Amino acid sequence: MRRMWRRFVTIATVLAFALTALPAQADAFGYDARKIDPGLLQRVLADPKADYDVIVRSAIDTTKTKYDRDDRAKRAGDEIKRLGGAPRRPLGIVGGASAKIKGAALLALTNSKLIDYVFANSRVKAHWDPTIGAAAEAIPGLQSINVPNAWSTYGVSGQGVGVAVVDSGVAAHPDLGSRLVAAIDFTQPCATSPCPVPTVSTTALGDPGGHGTHVAGLIAGDGTSSGGAYTGVAPRASIIDVRVIDANGNSNTSMVLQGLEWILNNRSTYNIKVVNMSLGATPSSSYKQDPLDTAVEVLNFSGLTVVVAAGNCGPAASTITSPADDPFIITVGAVDDAGTAATADDSIATFSARGRTAYDALLKPDVSAPGRKMISLRSPGSTLDTLYPEREITAPGATTPQYFLMSGTSMAAPVVAGTVALMLERNSTLTPAMIKKRLKSSASPISGFSATDEGAGRIDVARTVGSISTDKEYSSGRVTDSFAKDMRNYIVGQPIQWRDLNYNGGLDSNNIPWSNVTWENITWDNITWENITWESFTWSNITWENITWENITWESTTSLSTGALSGTGNGWDLVN
Repeated sequence: MRRMWRRFVTIATVLAFALTALPAQADAFGYDARKIDPGLLQRVLADPKADYDVIVRSAIDTTKTKYDRDDRAKRAGDEIKRLGGAPRRPLGIVGGASAKIKGAALLALTNSKLIDYVFANSRVKAHWDPTIGAAAEAIPGLQSINVPNAWSTYGVSGQGVGVAVVDSGVAAHPDLGSRLVAAIDFTQPCATSPCPVPTVSTTALGDPGGHGTHVAGLIAGDGTSSGGAYTGVAPRASIIDVRVIDANGNSNTSMVLQGLEWILNNRSTYNIKVVNMSLGATPSSSYKQDPLDTAVEVLNFSGLTVVVAAGNCGPAASTITSPADDPFIITVGAVDDAGTAATADDSIATFSARGRTAYDALLKPDVSAPGRKMISLRSPGSTLDTLYPEREITAPGATTPQYFLMSGTSMAAPVVAGTVALMLERNSTLTPAMIKKRLKSSASPISGFSATDEGAGRIDVARTVGSISTDKEYSSGRVTDSFAKDMRNYIVGQPIQWRDLNYNGGLDSNNIPWSNVTWENITWDNITWENITWESFTWSNITWENITWENITWESTTSLSTGALSGTGNGWDLVN
């Protein structure tokens, strides 16, 4: 059997294990082990003279209120500079900045009261008319989940809904036309400090990898080049291209974070309502200590629905990746439709990652969608196109190949993202928690597979779009440590809703019954965070841009590497 590209980001992000598992200090170097990624700490201790790429999160200024601006990225950068390091990218979405710094200085940095935590900045690899369109649709997987029925029954096409594609870029294509409304590229080399925010283009910047274009087509291709045969799920939705991966599938954590922060701060400009991330990290600890998970939670609670591919490391158990391991976002596994529109022969694709999550035992994925041998848009001359010309698809009656065949949970995620665009066109008041609930409650389990394989099952687009439920999906886990710390000022005083009044024996850390805990006596620690129902708070009054966007004036430095990407070689993987 011929093998197929798997575009799935395998970020080797090494994150903190239980913070109490390591001693607080080591006298020889004078560092605080509670404030540094354990994997990174081991490397630094082995070679303290080497340079390290890191993400430094600054501590919260407790003297400031929610109405005050707190330039935490600048504060982190200034501390890095004080110790001889070179700050690079401001990352307000996680309250810090990326930097290059000597190992010995990095150890000293952990002793600063202005610093909250230091993470490794790890390498990232790349992971029309509704009725007429319904009659022409020829992609079996989309037929099997009733996409054409949703178009014809409810007259929805994703009109006006912005979907951000965080990927390798999006090439100009007739099937996207003028609906590719903005493009920004965070992969360009940077030799100044801080790295400037790239310029936004209103025309396509291209896709040298080929993966992002395929993803965008599954979301919003209108089938122009195929007479409607190869139409995406939401053919009138708008695409916002946020490029964070290079032609060979390489990137780093800070680049992805910068892309997510740009989405947060530009969501109103382009009416971004949905974020598709067909990428992921191999987690090395709880999601609660992962900066990517923090970032997607910020997007989620700001009102954006985040859809993430589960990963392509199945069928082994506990292979869900980050940030797909986050309990608040929508994690998507892949269905193998066996090349037919019938559902009786469907199965969960062998490569689709399985739950539970490795470190927190959360039940994932949430839902599954067609993801094997999916036909979508081709990016001519891209890495995928050049290396795998046999995957080029020429539509019936056409003379040139405008389409491409790919498999992976990377393909399943945009099917769900497109579905969310249809839902939001029909009802723009839906929240991410309501959308997730509708998707799961409308899904159909596939015989022979468990919830750890498929989540709630294969989505049904028509049933989901037609739902009028107002129920919310309440997360099975709490928010990340960083998110909880950052948001305390913005939710203080609101009613507190507990997940379980019997949790921890019915008592908070100070032996106070949950029903008696107030904002005055709350212990803001892991146990309290665990039991709070975070969806119960009101988030609509938060000006998220003021929390995350930074005006930085660090000096330029000549000591920085001119290459923005770490590592060399081909970062793409294969999937059948």
